[in-house]
Amino acid sequence: MASTNNHLSPSMDKDIKVDFSPESSQHDFITSTEPLAKLSDQREGFPISSGGNHWRGTVKELLKNWKLLVIVLTPILLSPLLVAQQPNEQIAKCLYILILMATYWCTEALPLPATALIPMFLSPAIGLLGAKVIAINYITDLNFLFVAGLIFAVAIEKWNLHIRIALRVLMLVGTRPKMLLLGFISVTGFLSMWLSNTATTAMMIPIAHAVVIEMWKQKKHENENEYPLEPQNEENGVAVSEAPPTSSKEGEEELKPSEMSPKFQNLGKAVSLSICYAANIGGTGTLTGTGPNLLIGDTMSKYFPESDDITFGSWILFSLPLMIICLFICWVILVIMFLGPRTLFCRENDAEFENEGGKLVLKREYQKLGKTSCPEIILITFFVILVLLWLFRDPKFMPGWSSAFEPKFVTDAATGLFICTLLFVFPSSFPGISGHKSGLQLGPPILDWPTVQKKLPWGVIILLGGGFALADMCKKSGLSDWLGCKLGVLDSIPPSALVFICGVVMTFFTEFTSNTSSASIFLPILAQLAATIGVHPLYILVPVTICASFAFAFPVATPPNAIVFAFGHLKVLDMVKSGMLMNFLCLGACMLAINTWGTAYFKLNTFPDWANITTTSQCT
Repeated sequence: MASTNNHLSPSMDKDIKVDFSPESSQHDFITSTEPLAKLSDQREGFPISSGGNHWRGTVKELLKNWKLLVIVLTPILLSPLLVAQQPNEQIAKCLYILILMATYWCTEALPLPATALIPMFLSPAIGLLGAKVIAINYITDLNFLFVAGLIFAVAIEKWNLHIRIALRVLMLVGTRPKMLLLGFISVTGFLSMWLSNTATTAMMIPIAHAVVIEMWKQKKHENENEYPLEPQNEENGVAVSEAPPTSSKEGEEELKPSEMSPKFQNLGKAVSLSICYAANIGGTGTLTGTGPNLLIGDTMSKYFPESDDITFGSWILFSLPLMIICLFICWVILVIMFLGPRTLFCRENDAEFENEGGKLVLKREYQKLGKTSCPEIILITFFVILVLLWLFRDPKFMPGWSSAFEPKFVTDAATGLFICTLLFVFPSSFPGISGHKSGLQLGPPILDWPTVQKKLPWGVIILLGGGFALADMCKKSGLSDWLGCKLGVLDSIPPSALVFICGVVMTFFTEFTSNTSSASIFLPILAQLAATIGVHPLYILVPVTICASFAFAFPVATPPNAIVFAFGHLKVLDMVKSGMLMNFLCLGACMLAINTWGTAYFKLNTFPDWANITTTSQCT
C-alpha cells in the first residue's frame, strides 16, 4: 500500500480513509470528502484530463448495452421505407416490418417471442393491415396442431415415459462405443419427433454424461487394480458393493472430462454431439416435430389455397426415410471422427471401453423408475391411437377415415386435440390394478391443467404465430409477389441447382438465427418464386423447410447445441468440424430424397394447375 500512497497528493492522502478490517474487501474504499473518481485524475501531483477516460467509458457502456442500440437504431435507420413510394407504399411498409423482425431475430436483441408480437401493433400503426386481420394468424388450425403435440408431450414427461423408453433402448444396445452412439442417436431422434428437441436434449445429456463418466471411472479402477466393480456381498438379498467411499470433493474431481484419457474424452464428445444432432434431425420427422414443418403448411394454404393440404401422414411418409438416413450419416461421421475409422467395422478397437460401469448406470437409473405404471400403459395406448389416426386421416394413397365427414372439416389439429382432451378425463389408475390403493375410487386424471400451464412452451406458440403473421403480410401487401418476380431471373438455373442453392442459404442462415424465424422469412418469398418460374412449389419448399433444422456447426445455432456445449465435453472447434460435414451431407441426403421418392410421392415433375396463380403487376 505504500507504493499506492506515493501516487497521491498530500491533500488527497489525508482525506481518504481505508478500511482494512477482515470484513472489508480489499477493493472496498470508504472516502470522506473526495470522490474516488478523482483519484485517477491526480497522479504524481499533476492533473490529468479525464476526457479520454470518459469517452472510453461511454463507448464501453454502449457496447455493453448493444442490444438496446439495435432495438432503438434499427427502426430509425429503416424509417425511409415508411415514406417510400417505390415499388409501392404497401410493399415498402411490409419490407420495413420484415427487415426489422429479421434483424431482431438474428441478433436476439429482443426475445424471439417478443419479436413475433411486433406485427400485432406495428402493422396497424403504419397502416398495413388491421389488428384483427393480424390476430387471426396467432390462433390458426396449425397452431392448435402444435398445441396438441405439446400437450401430449407434457403428459409423457409428467409420467417419465420418455425416460423409460430411452433407458430401455440403451440397455438393449449395450455400452460398446459405436453401439452406445447408435443407441443415443436412435432414442434421441425418435423422442424428438414427438417432444421438443430442447426437452429431449435436456433429458438425454445427463444420462449420456453419467454413462461415459462411469465407464471411465471403472476402467481407471481396473487399470489401477483398486477394487472390482461387481458386488461382493449381499444383505437381505440386495447386492452391496465393497468399493471404498470417496469424498464429494474427490467425486467432483473425477467428473471433470479433462481428467479422462483421450479416448474417453473423444467418446464423451461423440456422445454429446450425437444427442444434439439427433434432436435437430428428429424434429424433421413429423409435422409437429418443429416449427418450420408447420410453417410450410401455412404457406401452402395462404399462397395456394386450392392445393392439397400437407397432412401429418403425407409429411411423415416423405420425411421419415430421410430422417433415418440423416441419423445414419450422423452415426457414421461421429464414429469415424472421434472413435476412428476402424471402429466402424472392427470390434477389437472397443476393447479399451468394454466394462460394466455404463451398464450399471443404465440399470440403476431404470430401476429407480420402478415397474411400468398404469398411466404409462395408458399413455402408450393413446399414443399409438393418435399416430394411427393422424396417419390414416388422409393418407393420399387410399381414402382416409376423414372422408366420412365434410371435406376439410376434420383436420390433424382436431384429431390431436380430441385425444389430448381425453387425457384430462381418463383416470390414471383403476380399482384392482397393481399400484392402485384399495377401494373403488378412481385415480386422478392422466393430465391436469396446472401441469400443462406450467410446462407448455407458450413462447414457441407465439413465435409460430408471428411467422404466420409475417407470411400473411407478405402475401397481402404484394411483397412476396414483388420479390418473387425480381428473383424470376433465376429461371435460367436448373430447378435442382436452384433448390440446392436455396438449401445451402437456409442451412447457413439458420446457424445464426432460430429455424422458425428463418423459415418465416424465406418460405413466403420462395413460394412466390416457385410460381413465377413454373416449378412445383413443394419441390423448393419441402427441402428448404427441412434444411432449416440442419443447424449443426455452432453452439448458438439451436438450444440442443447450446445445452450440449454447456456440459463441458466440447470445444467450439469440435462442433464446427463435425457440424460443417453434417450440414453438407444432410443437405445432399435431402436433395436425394426430394429428387427420388419425394418427386414420385408429391408428383413434383409436373407443374400443378393450383400453382398457376395470378401475380400482381409488380412483374411488369
